[in-house]
Amino acid sequence: MAACKELAEQMSREPSFQSCYLHEDAGQPNLFTLYERWREPSVEAFLQNQDKPYRREYDSKLPQWLESPRQAQVLKDLGQWIR
Repeated sequence: MAACKELAEQMSREPSFQSCYLHEDAGQPNLFTLYERWREPSVEAFLQNQDKPYRREYDSKLPQWLESPRQAQVLKDLGQWIR
């Protein structure tokens, strides 16, 4: 958890960063979803800009923490409703 929070702090300093949410599954307390929003023109630009020392350090620790391979997804924003 500390590593996720540190990653979010580091990401929040990036110019194209918009937001980051960390969720814990209500039925599986060891299942987490990290949801990031970035202002990037393409997936390629996003991936290129993510090649940062803090990100590589975090990614290097993941194999020891994960029960299964992580599943990255690129989602298309269709709208949002905030109250």
